[in-house]
This record gives sequence, structure tokens and C-alpha cells, in this order.
Amino acid sequence: MADDDTSTALPQTCVRCGQVALLRIVGRCGDCIGTLGLAGGEDYAAWRAEVKAEFGAK
Repeated sequence: MADDDTSTALPQTCVRCGQVALLRIVGRCGDCIGTLGLAGGEDYAAWRAEVKAEFGAK
């Protein structure tokens, strides 16, 4: 998608909870990312691995 003043965010469905959201990172909405981060554990580690695979690691 072109980065210009006419582009808009489009709502998409979260793969985890099914809610429609404007913010999604590797398929999860902001609420699910927050929940994963607070809970920690294997689900959060798996999501972080997906983020690193998609965007790379710094």
C-alpha cells in the first residue's frame, strides 16, 4: 500500500479473539498483545517468535 495522505487504516479481525481492530501485529489485536504480555509464558514467547520471523530482530 502506498504511504500517502489518502490511505486509511482498515479494520481487520484478530486471529486470537475474533474482535475487529485497527491495530494488529502478526494477526493479534492490541488487547490480545497486552493480555499475552501480562500473562507471559509460552503463548507470549510464541507470539514474539512470530514477530521476529515477520519483521526481523534488532
